[in-house]
Amino acid sequence: MWKSICLALMLFSAQSIQADDVELYDTDKERVIQTFANSEKFQEQAADILKRVTGRVQELAPSLTKVEILKIPLAPPRELTIQPGGVQAKVVEMFVVMPKQGDRAPWLILHTKEHSTILAEFSGSVQNLRDMLKASPRADHLQKQQ
Repeated sequence: MWKSICLALMLFSAQSIQADDVELYDTDKERVIQTFANSEKFQEQAADILKRVTGRVQELAPSLTKVEILKIPLAPPRELTIQPGGVQAKVVEMFVVMPKQGDRAPWLILHTKEHSTILAEFSGSVQNLRDMLKASPRADHLQKQQ
């Protein structure tokens, strides 16, 4: 009985990862420019970034011009705790906002299981994510965009 339940949960979570793709959106082009399979590597990078969250974005309206936004659906949802702000939530979708120019560090738009949105700062680099984005996008997505 327990083996069946565990097997069903593993299959369900594996399907969840594949269900929603990772997408890279370019605000200059106003469209998704690349789509990737939602692999375990993207899930690991997302979990690592969530561990490095340092607090909420302090700007009233952080700029979304001249940025690339990487959407990573999280499967399963990941726990987020921000001590200074007393925030505790389960994140289901992460958007990594990466400015193309200027001194602004990358930041996050997080959608929670409770249907709220959190804008968050994090420490460290997104170089590993940028390296992953150099991989080939899914061909079926490129055909849809043309």
